[in-house]
Amino acid sequence: MFIIAKKSHIEANIIDLDLIHKGINKRKLSPGLIAPATEEIVDDIAPDHAADPIKSIDDINMISEYLIANERYRDNMLFIVGINFGLRASDLRMLRFCNLINENCTFKDKFPVYERKTRNTRKRKKNRYITINTAVIEAVTLYLENTPNVKLSDYMFSSLSNNGLRNNEPLTVRSIDRILKGIANDLDLNIHMSTHTLRKTFCYHQMLMSNNDTRKLLLLQKMLNHASPAQTLDYIGITEEEIDEAYKALNLGSDHHYLVDSDIIEFDTAIS
Repeated sequence: MFIIAKKSHIEANIIDLDLIHKGINKRKLSPGLIAPATEEIVDDIAPDHAADPIKSIDDINMISEYLIANERYRDNMLFIVGINFGLRASDLRMLRFCNLINENCTFKDKFPVYERKTRNTRKRKKNRYITINTAVIEAVTLYLENTPNVKLSDYMFSSLSNNGLRNNEPLTVRSIDRILKGIANDLDLNIHMSTHTLRKTFCYHQMLMSNNDTRKLLLLQKMLNHASPAQTLDYIGITEEEIDEAYKALNLGSDHHYLVDSDIIEFDTAIS
């Protein structure tokens, strides 16, 4: 039988350039190895409508900087509030400034939200409480500094008329989706962007911030009203990442199998 053990770390920090060169262009075949398709192939697979979280902090900063540079202060506020509150678009769009700001013009510490989707599924009516952090305060303040005549009763993410004036009507979910897809297209981001991206980004970075702590996972499960932690992991996209890595790292039958350059070795301890 085989026993897994640890090997020495003496050469763990030495970079083997030969191994790097061997890995170059491994995913590209030499010309002539395979001929082009001669018939149309239709695969029987389910359509993929999944949205991605924005995993890179650099991408998050780039999106915000792009929106601010183009004086799209409402869209920047929508983006920042969305990824810091983790609300569904149906609840996010209905926020008013009075939800976040007191009558004396100070920001609240937190405020209640009675989520629309879970109203009919919860046995007991229950609010979700959202804490307002510094990033949200900065984005809201920037919007107010650049937008005159805003009232506490106004929707935060109000629609714009054809002449660019604000209407005190909230953006539709479809409009939010269009804004996000437009941002991804403008910045050439390799991300499946939709309204769920904001909520998934919130969850992904909550887990990352906690170093994938089990208690945080259970907390997110409760916040998202999911049936199980596995459903929450699937929603965030962490499970998909781990599945991808499991396939990529195995490489059985290749010189690049998982034991190459690994800290684990195998011993044959079978007794004859």
